[in-house]
Amino acid sequence: MFDDLAELFADDAPDGRARHVSVYLLQLRHGDDAIAALRGALDRVADGEYDLRVRALATGETVVLLLVPAARAALIEQQLADARVERAAVPAALGGRPLPDALARMRPRLAEVERELAAITSEARDLARARGAELARARRGFHDELIALDAAQRAADSPRAFVLEGWLPERARPALTAALAAALGAAITVEAVGRGVGHGEDAPVVLTNPRLFAPFEALTALLPLPRYGTVDPTPFVAVFFPMLFGVVVGDVGYGAVIGAIALALRWRGAPGGTARKVAHIAAPVAIYTIVFGALYGELFGDLGTRLFGMRALWFDRREAVMPFLVLAVALGGAHLMLGLIVAAASRWREDRRAAIGRGITAAMLVFVAVALLALVDRLPQVLLMPAVIALLVALPVVILLEGASALLEFMTLIGHVLSYARVMALGTASVMLAVVANQMAGAFGSAALGIAFALVFHLVNFAITLFSPTIHVMRLHYVEFFGTFFEPGGTPYQPLAHWSPSAT
Repeated sequence: MFDDLAELFADDAPDGRARHVSVYLLQLRHGDDAIAALRGALDRVADGEYDLRVRALATGETVVLLLVPAARAALIEQQLADARVERAAVPAALGGRPLPDALARMRPRLAEVERELAAITSEARDLARARGAELARARRGFHDELIALDAAQRAADSPRAFVLEGWLPERARPALTAALAAALGAAITVEAVGRGVGHGEDAPVVLTNPRLFAPFEALTALLPLPRYGTVDPTPFVAVFFPMLFGVVVGDVGYGAVIGAIALALRWRGAPGGTARKVAHIAAPVAIYTIVFGALYGELFGDLGTRLFGMRALWFDRREAVMPFLVLAVALGGAHLMLGLIVAAASRWREDRRAAIGRGITAAMLVFVAVALLALVDRLPQVLLMPAVIALLVALPVVILLEGASALLEFMTLIGHVLSYARVMALGTASVMLAVVANQMAGAFGSAALGIAFALVFHLVNFAITLFSPTIHVMRLHYVEFFGTFFEPGGTPYQPLAHWSPSAT
Protein backbone atom coordinates (compact mmCIF):
# COMPACT_ATOMS: atom_id res chain seq x y z
CA MET A 1 0.00 0.00 0.00
CA PHE A 2 2.85 2.41 0.78
CA ASP A 3 4.21 1.87 -2.73
CA ASP A 4 0.81 2.80 -4.16
CA LEU A 5 0.69 5.96 -2.05
CA ALA A 6 4.24 6.89 -3.00
CA GLU A 7 3.21 6.96 -6.66
CA LEU A 8 0.65 9.65 -5.85
CA PHE A 9 3.47 11.92 -4.73
CA ALA A 10 5.90 10.93 -7.48
CA ASP A 11 5.27 14.01 -9.63
CA ASP A 12 5.76 17.39 -8.02
CA ALA A 13 5.47 16.01 -4.51
CA PRO A 14 3.41 18.56 -2.57
CA ASP A 15 4.54 20.21 0.60
CA GLY A 16 1.72 19.81 3.08
CA ARG A 17 2.90 22.91 4.96
CA ALA A 18 2.81 25.22 1.93
CA ARG A 19 0.48 28.14 2.49
CA HIS A 20 -0.96 28.21 -1.00
CA VAL A 21 -2.02 24.55 -1.25
CA SER A 22 -4.23 22.32 0.94
CA VAL A 23 -3.62 18.57 0.68
CA TYR A 24 -6.26 15.85 1.22
CA LEU A 25 -5.74 12.10 1.20
CA LEU A 26 -9.08 10.39 0.61
CA GLN A 27 -10.18 6.75 0.67
CA LEU A 28 -13.04 5.75 -1.62
CA ARG A 29 -14.93 2.44 -1.60
CA HIS A 30 -17.06 2.76 -4.73
CA GLY A 31 -14.42 3.02 -7.46
CA ASP A 32 -15.07 4.88 -10.68
CA ASP A 33 -18.57 6.07 -9.77
CA ALA A 34 -17.34 7.79 -6.61
CA ILE A 35 -14.41 9.39 -8.46
CA ALA A 36 -16.70 10.69 -11.20
CA ALA A 37 -19.04 12.15 -8.58
CA LEU A 38 -16.09 13.73 -6.77
CA ARG A 39 -14.77 15.30 -9.98
CA GLY A 40 -18.22 16.70 -10.76
CA ALA A 41 -18.49 18.28 -7.31
CA LEU A 42 -14.99 19.74 -7.55
CA ASP A 43 -15.73 21.22 -10.97
CA ARG A 44 -18.70 23.04 -9.48
CA VAL A 45 -17.01 24.46 -6.37
CA ALA A 46 -13.35 24.77 -7.41
CA ASP A 47 -13.73 25.96 -11.00
CA GLY A 48 -11.15 23.45 -12.18
CA GLU A 49 -8.47 24.72 -9.78
CA TYR A 50 -7.53 21.38 -8.28
CA ASP A 51 -5.28 18.39 -8.87
CA LEU A 52 -6.83 14.94 -8.38
CA ARG A 53 -4.53 11.92 -8.38
CA VAL A 54 -6.05 8.42 -8.21
CA ARG A 55 -4.56 5.08 -7.28
CA ALA A 56 -6.48 1.76 -7.02
CA LEU A 57 -5.37 -0.57 -4.23
CA ALA A 58 -5.23 -4.36 -4.30
CA THR A 59 -7.92 -4.40 -1.57
CA GLY A 60 -10.47 -3.01 -4.03
CA GLU A 61 -10.44 0.45 -2.46
CA THR A 62 -9.24 3.63 -4.16
CA VAL A 63 -6.93 6.25 -2.66
CA VAL A 64 -7.15 9.80 -3.97
CA LEU A 65 -4.73 12.69 -3.43
CA LEU A 66 -6.48 16.03 -3.77
CA LEU A 67 -4.63 19.36 -4.04
CA VAL A 68 -6.67 22.56 -3.89
CA PRO A 69 -5.88 26.25 -3.37
CA ALA A 70 -5.80 27.14 0.31
CA ALA A 71 -8.41 29.84 -0.32
CA ARG A 72 -10.95 27.20 -1.29
CA ALA A 73 -10.03 24.73 1.48
CA ALA A 74 -12.99 25.57 3.76
CA LEU A 75 -15.54 25.12 0.98
CA ILE A 76 -13.92 21.86 -0.19
CA GLU A 77 -13.90 20.46 3.36
CA GLN A 78 -17.60 21.27 3.72
CA GLN A 79 -18.38 19.51 0.44
CA LEU A 80 -16.40 16.44 1.51
CA ALA A 81 -18.19 16.35 4.87
CA ASP A 82 -21.62 16.63 3.22
CA ALA A 83 -20.74 13.78 0.83
CA ARG A 84 -19.43 11.68 3.76
CA VAL A 85 -16.16 11.05 1.97
CA GLU A 86 -13.76 9.20 4.23
CA ARG A 87 -10.54 11.14 4.78
CA ALA A 88 -7.50 8.92 5.35
CA ALA A 89 -6.13 9.82 8.76
CA VAL A 90 -2.46 10.42 9.54
CA PRO A 91 -1.24 9.53 13.05
CA ALA A 92 -1.45 12.49 15.42
CA ALA A 93 2.29 12.37 16.07
CA LEU A 94 2.92 13.00 12.37
CA GLY A 95 0.05 15.36 11.71
CA GLY A 96 2.20 18.44 11.34
CA ARG A 97 4.51 16.95 8.75
CA PRO A 98 4.14 16.94 4.96
CA LEU A 99 2.31 13.86 3.74
CA PRO A 100 5.26 12.38 1.82
CA ASP A 101 7.43 12.78 4.91
CA ALA A 102 4.71 11.30 7.15
CA LEU A 103 4.33 8.27 4.88
CA ALA A 104 8.08 7.77 4.77
CA ARG A 105 8.19 7.70 8.58
CA MET A 106 5.17 5.40 8.85
CA ARG A 107 6.68 2.64 6.71
CA PRO A 108 9.48 1.63 9.14
CA ARG A 109 7.10 2.03 12.08
CA LEU A 110 4.68 -0.41 10.47
CA ALA A 111 7.48 -2.94 10.15
CA GLU A 112 8.27 -2.44 13.85
CA VAL A 113 4.62 -3.02 14.78
CA GLU A 114 4.55 -6.24 12.78
CA ARG A 115 7.70 -7.46 14.52
CA GLU A 116 6.24 -6.56 17.92
CA LEU A 117 3.00 -8.42 17.13
CA ALA A 118 4.96 -11.47 16.00
CA ALA A 119 6.97 -11.39 19.23
CA ILE A 120 3.81 -11.09 21.35
CA THR A 121 2.20 -14.00 19.46
CA SER A 122 5.28 -16.14 19.96
CA GLU A 123 5.40 -15.25 23.66
CA ALA A 124 1.72 -16.17 24.02
CA ARG A 125 2.35 -19.56 22.39
CA ASP A 126 5.31 -20.22 24.70
CA LEU A 127 3.23 -19.24 27.72
CA ALA A 128 0.38 -21.51 26.60
CA ARG A 129 2.77 -24.45 26.22
CA ALA A 130 4.47 -23.85 29.56
CA ARG A 131 1.51 -22.71 31.68
CA GLY A 132 -1.54 -23.68 29.66
CA ALA A 133 -2.98 -26.14 32.17
CA GLU A 134 -2.40 -23.74 35.06
CA LEU A 135 -4.02 -20.85 33.21
CA ALA A 136 -7.03 -23.04 32.30
CA ARG A 137 -7.48 -23.95 35.99
CA ALA A 138 -7.27 -20.28 36.94
CA ARG A 139 -9.83 -19.31 34.34
CA ARG A 140 -12.13 -22.07 35.50
CA GLY A 141 -11.83 -20.78 39.05
CA PHE A 142 -12.53 -17.18 38.07
CA HIS A 143 -15.48 -18.35 35.97
CA ASP A 144 -16.98 -20.27 38.90
CA GLU A 145 -16.42 -17.32 41.24
CA LEU A 146 -18.29 -15.00 38.88
CA ILE A 147 -21.15 -17.52 38.71
CA ALA A 148 -21.29 -17.64 42.51
CA LEU A 149 -21.39 -13.85 42.74
CA ASP A 150 -24.21 -13.75 40.21
CA ALA A 151 -26.12 -16.46 42.08
CA ALA A 152 -25.73 -14.52 45.32
CA GLN A 153 -27.89 -11.78 43.83
CA ARG A 154 -30.72 -14.32 43.49
CA ALA A 155 -30.36 -15.68 47.01
CA ALA A 156 -31.67 -14.68 50.41
CA ASP A 157 -30.21 -16.18 53.59
CA SER A 158 -30.47 -16.13 57.36
CA PRO A 159 -28.33 -17.81 60.05
CA ARG A 160 -30.34 -21.03 59.65
CA ALA A 161 -31.76 -21.08 56.12
CA PHE A 162 -31.38 -19.78 52.58
CA VAL A 163 -33.48 -19.49 49.45
CA LEU A 164 -31.98 -19.57 45.97
CA GLU A 165 -33.91 -18.90 42.77
CA GLY A 166 -32.92 -19.89 39.27
CA TRP A 167 -34.13 -21.13 35.90
CA LEU A 168 -34.23 -24.79 34.92
CA PRO A 169 -35.85 -26.70 32.04
CA GLU A 170 -38.66 -28.88 33.35
CA ARG A 171 -37.06 -32.05 31.96
CA ALA A 172 -33.90 -31.40 34.01
CA ARG A 173 -35.71 -30.97 37.31
CA PRO A 174 -35.76 -34.67 38.40
CA ALA A 175 -31.99 -34.96 37.87
CA LEU A 176 -31.34 -31.81 39.92
CA THR A 177 -33.63 -32.96 42.73
CA ALA A 178 -31.93 -36.37 42.84
CA ALA A 179 -28.44 -34.87 42.84
CA LEU A 180 -29.23 -32.46 45.68
CA ALA A 181 -30.92 -35.20 47.70
CA ALA A 182 -27.88 -37.45 47.29
CA ALA A 183 -25.51 -34.69 48.35
CA LEU A 184 -27.51 -32.95 51.11
CA GLY A 185 -30.31 -35.35 52.04
CA ALA A 186 -33.41 -33.80 53.59
CA ALA A 187 -31.62 -30.57 54.43
CA ILE A 188 -32.72 -28.95 51.18
CA THR A 189 -36.02 -28.76 49.33
CA VAL A 190 -36.55 -28.08 45.63
CA GLU A 191 -39.80 -26.41 44.69
CA ALA A 192 -41.02 -25.53 41.19
CA VAL A 193 -42.50 -22.05 40.89
CA GLY A 194 -45.51 -21.74 38.59
CA ARG A 195 -45.08 -20.54 35.01
CA GLY A 196 -47.12 -17.42 35.64
CA VAL A 197 -44.74 -16.28 38.38
CA GLY A 198 -41.70 -16.49 36.11
CA HIS A 199 -43.32 -14.97 33.05
CA GLY A 200 -40.96 -12.00 32.91
CA GLU A 201 -38.84 -10.50 30.19
CA ASP A 202 -35.70 -11.89 31.84
CA ALA A 203 -36.93 -15.50 31.77
CA PRO A 204 -34.63 -17.56 29.52
CA VAL A 205 -35.90 -19.79 26.74
CA VAL A 206 -34.91 -23.30 25.76
CA LEU A 207 -36.69 -25.00 22.86
CA THR A 208 -37.94 -28.52 23.46
CA ASN A 209 -39.29 -30.38 20.46
CA PRO A 210 -39.94 -34.05 19.67
CA ARG A 211 -37.17 -35.87 17.85
CA LEU A 212 -39.08 -35.62 14.57
CA PHE A 213 -39.31 -31.82 14.79
CA ALA A 214 -35.98 -30.99 16.47
CA PRO A 215 -33.90 -30.75 13.23
CA PHE A 216 -36.14 -27.91 12.04
CA GLU A 217 -34.89 -25.78 14.92
CA ALA A 218 -32.00 -25.01 12.56
CA LEU A 219 -34.48 -23.08 10.39
CA THR A 220 -36.22 -21.21 13.20
CA ALA A 221 -32.82 -20.41 14.76
CA LEU A 222 -32.33 -17.86 11.97
CA LEU A 223 -34.81 -15.66 13.88
CA PRO A 224 -34.67 -14.46 17.50
CA LEU A 225 -35.95 -16.83 20.15
CA PRO A 226 -39.66 -16.57 20.96
CA ARG A 227 -40.51 -14.70 24.13
CA TYR A 228 -40.87 -16.91 27.19
CA GLY A 229 -44.41 -18.29 27.51
CA THR A 230 -45.29 -17.78 23.85
CA VAL A 231 -45.47 -20.28 20.98
CA ASP A 232 -42.44 -22.07 19.55
CA PRO A 233 -42.88 -21.98 15.74
CA THR A 234 -40.67 -25.02 15.10
CA PRO A 235 -43.46 -27.67 14.91
CA PHE A 236 -45.35 -25.57 12.36
CA VAL A 237 -42.22 -25.19 10.23
CA ALA A 238 -41.61 -28.94 10.49
CA VAL A 239 -45.08 -29.61 9.07
CA PHE A 240 -45.57 -26.85 6.52
CA PHE A 241 -42.06 -26.30 5.14
CA PRO A 242 -41.75 -29.78 3.56
CA MET A 243 -45.36 -29.66 2.37
CA LEU A 244 -45.05 -26.27 0.66
CA PHE A 245 -41.71 -27.29 -0.83
CA GLY A 246 -43.40 -30.39 -2.25
CA VAL A 247 -46.23 -28.29 -3.67
CA VAL A 248 -43.69 -26.07 -5.45
CA VAL A 249 -41.36 -28.76 -6.82
CA GLY A 250 -43.80 -31.67 -7.18
CA ASP A 251 -41.67 -34.03 -9.27
CA VAL A 252 -41.14 -37.72 -8.59
CA GLY A 253 -37.67 -37.70 -10.16
CA TYR A 254 -36.44 -34.62 -8.30
CA GLY A 255 -37.95 -35.96 -5.09
CA ALA A 256 -36.08 -39.25 -5.53
CA VAL A 257 -32.80 -37.36 -6.03
CA ILE A 258 -33.44 -35.30 -2.88
CA GLY A 259 -34.19 -38.54 -1.03
CA ALA A 260 -30.91 -40.04 -2.24
CA ILE A 261 -29.04 -36.97 -1.03
CA ALA A 262 -30.77 -37.27 2.33
CA LEU A 263 -29.75 -40.92 2.65
CA ALA A 264 -26.14 -40.09 1.75
CA LEU A 265 -26.00 -37.30 4.32
CA ARG A 266 -27.61 -39.55 6.93
CA TRP A 267 -25.09 -42.31 6.25
CA ARG A 268 -21.96 -40.12 6.09
CA GLY A 269 -22.89 -37.54 8.73
CA ALA A 270 -21.89 -37.75 12.38
CA PRO A 271 -24.66 -38.09 15.01
CA GLY A 272 -25.85 -34.62 15.96
CA GLY A 273 -23.85 -33.02 13.16
CA THR A 274 -25.03 -30.58 10.52
CA ALA A 275 -25.17 -33.25 7.81
CA ARG A 276 -27.55 -35.39 9.89
CA LYS A 277 -29.79 -32.38 10.58
CA VAL A 278 -29.93 -31.52 6.89
CA ALA A 279 -30.73 -35.15 6.11
CA HIS A 280 -33.60 -35.18 8.60
CA ILE A 281 -35.03 -32.04 6.98
CA ALA A 282 -34.48 -33.31 3.43
CA ALA A 283 -36.22 -36.64 4.06
CA PRO A 284 -39.78 -35.27 4.55
CA VAL A 285 -39.09 -32.74 1.79
CA ALA A 286 -38.33 -35.65 -0.56
CA ILE A 287 -41.49 -37.52 0.50
CA TYR A 288 -43.78 -34.55 -0.12
CA THR A 289 -42.03 -33.82 -3.43
CA ILE A 290 -42.65 -37.38 -4.61
CA VAL A 291 -46.27 -37.37 -3.42
CA PHE A 292 -47.12 -34.13 -5.19
CA GLY A 293 -45.12 -35.29 -8.20
CA ALA A 294 -47.46 -38.26 -8.47
CA LEU A 295 -50.49 -35.98 -8.08
CA TYR A 296 -49.16 -33.70 -10.85
CA GLY A 297 -48.03 -36.63 -13.03
CA GLU A 298 -44.43 -35.38 -13.27
CA LEU A 299 -41.21 -37.37 -13.48
CA PHE A 300 -38.33 -35.09 -14.49
CA GLY A 301 -40.94 -32.84 -16.09
CA ASP A 302 -42.86 -34.64 -18.82
CA LEU A 303 -40.31 -37.46 -19.16
CA GLY A 304 -42.60 -39.84 -17.26
CA THR A 305 -45.41 -39.08 -19.69
CA ARG A 306 -43.16 -39.60 -22.70
CA LEU A 307 -41.59 -42.87 -21.55
CA PHE A 308 -44.18 -44.51 -19.32
CA GLY A 309 -47.48 -42.80 -20.14
CA MET A 310 -47.59 -41.22 -16.69
CA ARG A 311 -50.76 -39.22 -16.01
CA ALA A 312 -51.68 -36.68 -13.35
CA LEU A 313 -53.75 -38.02 -10.47
CA TRP A 314 -54.98 -34.50 -9.65
CA PHE A 315 -54.12 -31.88 -12.30
CA ASP A 316 -51.39 -31.17 -14.83
CA ARG A 317 -49.52 -28.02 -13.82
CA ARG A 318 -48.44 -27.32 -17.40
CA GLU A 319 -52.04 -26.67 -18.38
CA ALA A 320 -54.06 -26.11 -15.19
CA VAL A 321 -52.58 -22.75 -14.23
CA MET A 322 -55.71 -21.41 -12.55
CA PRO A 323 -56.35 -24.53 -10.42
CA PHE A 324 -52.72 -24.37 -9.34
CA LEU A 325 -53.10 -20.67 -8.44
CA VAL A 326 -56.26 -21.42 -6.46
CA LEU A 327 -54.44 -24.20 -4.62
CA ALA A 328 -51.54 -21.89 -3.73
CA VAL A 329 -53.79 -19.08 -2.47
CA ALA A 330 -56.00 -21.55 -0.58
CA LEU A 331 -52.94 -22.96 1.17
CA GLY A 332 -51.94 -19.42 2.07
CA GLY A 333 -55.35 -18.68 3.53
CA ALA A 334 -55.36 -21.90 5.56
CA HIS A 335 -51.79 -21.31 6.72
CA LEU A 336 -52.45 -17.78 7.96
CA MET A 337 -55.79 -18.78 9.46
CA LEU A 338 -53.96 -21.38 11.53
CA GLY A 339 -51.52 -18.68 12.65
CA LEU A 340 -54.40 -16.47 13.79
CA ILE A 341 -55.97 -19.34 15.70
CA VAL A 342 -52.64 -20.07 17.38
CA ALA A 343 -52.33 -16.38 18.29
CA ALA A 344 -55.83 -16.37 19.78
CA ALA A 345 -55.15 -19.49 21.85
CA SER A 346 -51.77 -18.25 23.12
CA ARG A 347 -53.13 -14.83 24.15
CA TRP A 348 -56.30 -16.09 25.82
CA ARG A 349 -54.91 -16.07 29.35
CA GLU A 350 -53.06 -12.76 29.13
CA ASP A 351 -55.30 -10.62 26.91
CA ARG A 352 -58.69 -12.04 26.07
CA ARG A 353 -59.66 -8.92 24.17
CA ALA A 354 -56.75 -9.39 21.74
CA ALA A 355 -57.41 -13.14 21.59
CA ILE A 356 -61.03 -12.58 20.56
CA GLY A 357 -59.86 -10.07 17.95
CA ARG A 358 -57.47 -12.61 16.46
CA GLY A 359 -60.22 -15.23 16.39
CA ILE A 360 -62.67 -12.92 14.62
CA THR A 361 -59.96 -11.98 12.10
CA ALA A 362 -59.55 -15.68 11.31
CA ALA A 363 -63.32 -15.94 10.79
CA MET A 364 -63.17 -12.91 8.46
CA LEU A 365 -60.69 -14.79 6.27
CA VAL A 366 -63.26 -17.59 6.03
CA PHE A 367 -65.98 -15.09 5.06
CA VAL A 368 -63.78 -13.62 2.32
CA ALA A 369 -62.98 -17.10 0.97
CA VAL A 370 -66.66 -18.14 0.97
CA ALA A 371 -67.67 -14.93 -0.82
CA LEU A 372 -65.02 -15.34 -3.51
CA LEU A 373 -65.85 -19.01 -4.09
CA ALA A 374 -69.53 -18.15 -4.37
CA LEU A 375 -68.72 -15.43 -6.92
CA VAL A 376 -66.90 -17.92 -9.17
CA ASP A 377 -69.63 -20.57 -8.74
CA ARG A 378 -67.46 -22.89 -6.67
CA LEU A 379 -69.99 -22.62 -3.84
CA PRO A 380 -73.75 -22.01 -4.00
CA GLN A 381 -74.64 -18.40 -4.80
CA VAL A 382 -76.93 -18.34 -1.80
CA LEU A 383 -73.84 -18.16 0.47
CA LEU A 384 -72.53 -14.93 -1.08
CA MET A 385 -74.79 -12.44 0.72
CA PRO A 386 -74.52 -14.05 4.19
CA ALA A 387 -70.71 -14.10 3.86
CA VAL A 388 -70.61 -10.40 2.89
CA ILE A 389 -72.97 -9.44 5.73
CA ALA A 390 -70.91 -11.45 8.25
CA LEU A 391 -67.76 -9.72 7.00
CA LEU A 392 -69.32 -6.27 7.34
CA VAL A 393 -70.50 -7.08 10.88
CA ALA A 394 -67.16 -8.58 11.97
CA LEU A 395 -65.00 -5.72 10.69
CA PRO A 396 -66.23 -3.00 13.11
CA VAL A 397 -66.09 -5.51 15.98
CA VAL A 398 -62.41 -6.17 15.27
CA ILE A 399 -61.76 -2.41 15.02
CA LEU A 400 -63.48 -1.96 18.39
CA LEU A 401 -61.34 -4.72 19.94
CA GLU A 402 -57.95 -3.96 18.38
CA GLY A 403 -58.17 -0.31 17.36
CA ALA A 404 -58.36 1.56 14.06
CA SER A 405 -55.19 -0.14 12.80
CA ALA A 406 -57.12 -3.43 12.60
CA LEU A 407 -58.48 -2.46 9.17
CA LEU A 408 -54.97 -1.86 7.81
CA GLU A 409 -53.77 -5.09 9.38
CA PHE A 410 -56.60 -7.03 7.76
CA MET A 411 -55.82 -5.58 4.34
CA THR A 412 -52.16 -6.52 4.90
CA LEU A 413 -53.30 -10.01 5.84
CA ILE A 414 -55.21 -10.31 2.55
CA GLY A 415 -52.05 -9.23 0.73
CA HIS A 416 -50.09 -11.90 2.58
CA VAL A 417 -52.59 -14.54 1.49
CA LEU A 418 -52.21 -13.44 -2.13
CA SER A 419 -48.41 -13.55 -1.81
CA TYR A 420 -48.68 -17.34 -1.63
CA ALA A 421 -49.23 -17.11 -5.37
CA ARG A 422 -45.44 -17.30 -5.57
CA VAL A 423 -45.90 -21.03 -4.87
CA MET A 424 -47.71 -21.34 -8.20
CA ALA A 425 -45.21 -19.14 -10.05
CA LEU A 426 -42.18 -21.07 -8.80
CA GLY A 427 -43.81 -24.44 -9.41
CA THR A 428 -44.86 -23.57 -12.96
CA ALA A 429 -41.39 -22.24 -13.76
CA SER A 430 -39.80 -25.42 -12.39
CA VAL A 431 -41.92 -27.81 -14.45
CA MET A 432 -41.55 -25.74 -17.64
CA LEU A 433 -37.76 -25.69 -17.27
CA ALA A 434 -37.83 -29.47 -16.88
CA VAL A 435 -39.96 -29.78 -20.03
CA VAL A 436 -37.52 -27.57 -21.94
CA ALA A 437 -34.66 -29.77 -20.75
CA ASN A 438 -36.41 -32.86 -22.13
CA GLN A 439 -37.04 -31.17 -25.46
CA MET A 440 -33.31 -30.51 -25.82
CA ALA A 441 -32.70 -34.24 -26.18
CA GLY A 442 -34.21 -34.14 -29.66
CA ALA A 443 -33.20 -30.63 -30.65
CA PHE A 444 -29.71 -31.56 -31.89
CA GLY A 445 -28.56 -33.75 -34.71
CA SER A 446 -26.67 -36.02 -32.33
CA ALA A 447 -28.70 -37.94 -29.77
CA ALA A 448 -25.71 -38.10 -27.41
CA LEU A 449 -25.23 -34.33 -27.61
CA GLY A 450 -28.93 -33.72 -27.03
CA ILE A 451 -28.99 -36.00 -23.99
CA ALA A 452 -25.89 -34.28 -22.61
CA PHE A 453 -27.52 -30.86 -22.96
CA ALA A 454 -30.72 -32.19 -21.39
CA LEU A 455 -28.82 -33.56 -18.40
CA VAL A 456 -26.97 -30.27 -17.90
CA PHE A 457 -30.23 -28.33 -18.07
CA HIS A 458 -31.85 -30.71 -15.58
CA LEU A 459 -28.88 -30.23 -13.24
CA VAL A 460 -29.26 -26.47 -13.47
CA ASN A 461 -33.00 -26.72 -12.87
CA PHE A 462 -32.42 -29.07 -9.94
CA ALA A 463 -29.97 -26.60 -8.37
CA ILE A 464 -32.53 -23.82 -8.77
CA THR A 465 -35.15 -26.19 -7.39
CA LEU A 466 -33.13 -26.75 -4.23
CA PHE A 467 -32.45 -23.12 -3.42
CA SER A 468 -35.23 -20.95 -4.81
CA PRO A 469 -38.21 -22.81 -3.25
CA THR A 470 -36.31 -23.09 0.03
CA ILE A 471 -35.76 -19.34 0.18
CA HIS A 472 -39.30 -18.40 -0.84
CA VAL A 473 -41.03 -20.98 1.36
CA MET A 474 -39.00 -19.82 4.36
CA ARG A 475 -39.91 -16.23 3.50
CA LEU A 476 -43.60 -17.19 3.55
CA HIS A 477 -43.03 -18.56 7.04
CA TYR A 478 -40.87 -15.74 8.40
CA VAL A 479 -42.86 -12.80 7.02
CA GLU A 480 -46.44 -13.92 6.41
CA PHE A 481 -47.08 -16.86 8.77
CA PHE A 482 -44.96 -15.84 11.77
CA GLY A 483 -46.42 -12.34 11.56
CA THR A 484 -49.75 -13.69 12.79
CA PHE A 485 -48.57 -15.09 16.13
CA PHE A 486 -44.77 -15.07 16.61
CA GLU A 487 -43.50 -12.91 19.50
CA PRO A 488 -39.68 -12.57 19.52
CA GLY A 489 -37.64 -11.39 22.48
CA GLY A 490 -36.53 -14.53 24.31
CA THR A 491 -33.07 -14.82 25.86
CA PRO A 492 -31.17 -18.11 25.52
CA TYR A 493 -30.93 -20.42 28.52
CA GLN A 494 -27.37 -20.67 29.83
CA PRO A 495 -26.99 -23.37 32.49
CA LEU A 496 -24.40 -23.17 35.25
CA ALA A 497 -21.32 -25.05 34.13
CA HIS A 498 -17.57 -25.08 34.61
CA TRP A 499 -15.58 -23.28 31.93
CA SER A 500 -13.56 -25.54 29.68
CA PRO A 501 -11.28 -24.77 26.72
CA SER A 502 -13.83 -26.33 24.37
CA ALA A 503 -16.39 -23.73 25.50
CA THR A 504 -14.46 -21.00 23.71
